[in-house]
Amino acid sequence: MYIILVLVVGIVLCLLVPFGPILAGAIVFALIADNYRQTMNMREDIRAIKNHLGLMNKGEAEEYKIDRQLTDVKHLDSDQLKVINRRIEAELEKESRNNKS
Repeated sequence: MYIILVLVVGIVLCLLVPFGPILAGAIVFALIADNYRQTMNMREDIRAIKNHLGLMNKGEAEEYKIDRQLTDVKHLDSDQLKVINRRIEAELEKESRNNKS
């Protein structure tokens, strides 16, 4: 239904307005971008539901866990990031000392 409506509006814009094709292209681009955003949100919701119900295999579960950790890191403030970075640096130094020995 929406596609037919967009098609009719696009044809009218192309015929009546001098910049109609540009406007019609912008409308189509906006619809595609919105559809992509909604699809990604639904995909993440489905993955969260599958994880909650335990329907993921090991590979999917690990990938989901890593993705969730990455999104959680994006929402940390600078003090929390500094603490995490210090811990990582300490672990790397410890591993490098163990490898040298």
